[in-house]
Amino acid sequence: MKKLISVFILGTFFLISLSAGVTTAYKKGKGPLKVTKNTADILEFYFSGGTRGTYAEKQDFIWKPGLIAISVDGAHSSFFRHPITVTTVDDKSYGGMAIKQCKKKSGQECYLFANGYKIVWDNGSDKKKRKLKKKDIKSGKTLALLTELGFYGGDNQIKKTNKTNVNKKEVKETDNDIVKKLKELNDLLKNGVITEEEFIKAKKKLLN
Repeated sequence: MKKLISVFILGTFFLISLSAGVTTAYKKGKGPLKVTKNTADILEFYFSGGTRGTYAEKQDFIWKPGLIAISVDGAHSSFFRHPITVTTVDDKSYGGMAIKQCKKKSGQECYLFANGYKIVWDNGSDKKKRKLKKKDIKSGKTLALLTELGFYGGDNQIKKTNKTNVNKKEVKETDNDIVKKLKELNDLLKNGVITEEEFIKAKKKLLN
């Protein structure tokens, strides 16, 4: 599991302020965004300090969310952790590094999604609600909050996809049934069982 998570964690950085996120001039995301299930799971891991969700595991040291960048298709991300105890000042451009790594992995444009516990990607949702509360994250509400804010479809998105697949299957079966009946009508006409007029009427009724 640690090896899997390391793919998503680019590193650890040190900041002077423990309560705020990182001061950055890099581009924040703006506009509609729907993250995939995997990205939503990574976000839950990120916001919870690695203690909640699919990728949760025992952490060697306590940390909190630093910066995370997400691709425009919502399928890729890169983030940095923020240690609870700060002992060294580091002035590296972590926002730019996260975006660069995300772009390299995805081959698409990436933008900052969150700075600390604050979602900075502006999709038109309530700005105040985009500042997540630690108590909600600890109680396992991250995915529900992402859904409420419009960043994740959750179970509804999955159900919608399944329903679409079922409808396509039903349409295909209906089309096959019509072709079969048209062939039967044609055979009846050729064998003289029905007249040309009866054939035309039956065909019209079937196609309608």
